[in-house]
Amino acid sequence: MAAGDDVTDPELWMCKPRQLADLLRAAEQDIRRRQARALDIVAAIHRNRVGKALGHDNTMRLLQDNLLLSPTEAGRRLKRALNLCSSQALTGETLAPKLGLVSEAMRRGELADSHIDTIMGIVNKLPARVNIEERENAEASLVEHAKHHPARPPRRTWPTHPRPPRPRRPSTVRTGKRKKTAPRTVPAHRA
Repeated sequence: MAAGDDVTDPELWMCKPRQLADLLRAAEQDIRRRQARALDIVAAIHRNRVGKALGHDNTMRLLQDNLLLSPTEAGRRLKRALNLCSSQALTGETLAPKLGLVSEAMRRGELADSHIDTIMGIVNKLPARVNIEERENAEASLVEHAKHHPARPPRRTWPTHPRPPRPRRPSTVRTGKRKKTAPRTVPAHRA
């Protein structure tokens, strides 16, 4: 536990502002470490097919029923567990997490859920032509940035091309009894 955990609730009002901020940060890091442990459990549940053994359709349904999560939140947690927790090969060998640097930072309590989701979204969308070393560099850069900045959705960094303008319809005039259209002619004095 962090220093300052011995402060009780009635004593919190006597703490100085900096001390309160430090207590909050320590409590949040503790929550994040516990969430990392919970993700390890979710990964083990998924790997061992516990949902099916307990009569659920899948791991997401088990999370929804046992933790009273929405389908969206259950899917989010499963996705984090699959990306950030170690897994096993068919031979029984332990495999490193897909996003090892994010996993380490998460376990130290340095990243919020929104940081984790943003980094996972960016790294997982990298094209196949990006090699492993470049992926790890991108992941390291994103983790380092996330440690010092609040989480915000990523901005587009590539150029956006405006839609081409619609072609103008030729000016027409309805003529005759059947209201046929004929191209409008520009009078000679205006041309």
